[in-house]
Amino acid sequence: MRAALEVVALRHSGPRLTTAHLAQIELALIEGDNAKTIEEFEMANRAFHQALVAPCGMPRLLASLDGLQLANSRLVFAMARSVGWRPRSNQDHRLILQALRTRNVDHACNLLTRHIQTIERLALPAS
Repeated sequence: MRAALEVVALRHSGPRLTTAHLAQIELALIEGDNAKTIEEFEMANRAFHQALVAPCGMPRLLASLDGLQLANSRLVFAMARSVGWRPRSNQDHRLILQALRTRNVDHACNLLTRHIQTIERLALPAS
């Protein structure tokens, strides 16, 4: 559900992104890259995803995404507790930002879908 809704928000947000919005997205990406703890990383991750969609102009959609992102955060913390966490850069975030900088919203949406679905697959229990 999060992948579907966040992509809808990004499709509306993408054309409205200003240089200031892109700088905010990049700052969140850098903060995630520099995170030393899972808590710092997750705060930066949430900031990145929120900055992507903030300009969409749909407050109810943004509120729904906040709830879904909170559920995702819980999942990330649970996964980190069971398998550990180590600082890393987030190539998916970097590619999404790059697509938005070139105004390729369709590509950014495809990357975002893949990114969220990959996280969701990692969280599924093994059958």
